[in-house]
Amino acid sequence: MQTVPMVKQKVHQTLDTLPPQGLKELSQFLDFLKYKYQAERRTNIVALGGIWQDIPFDVTDEEVRALRRRVTDTLLSKV
Repeated sequence: MQTVPMVKQKVHQTLDTLPPQGLKELSQFLDFLKYKYQAERRTNIVALGGIWQDIPFDVTDEEVRALRRRVTDTLLSKV
């Protein structure tokens, strides 16, 4: 398994072999990776306010799925 310093060294060595267009593409790809990993770290949880302020809103995925199943069953029973 390669360590981080080994990977960095390999990247530096490869940079010297890329043509100008390849460096431009690599720069764009690195910008994409920076954006991707910054987006993953963002966890802005917005506090509910107004009339929702005092209502607990901790809903699990399973609860949402169960509600969807009930709504679907109710709608299908009316058809």
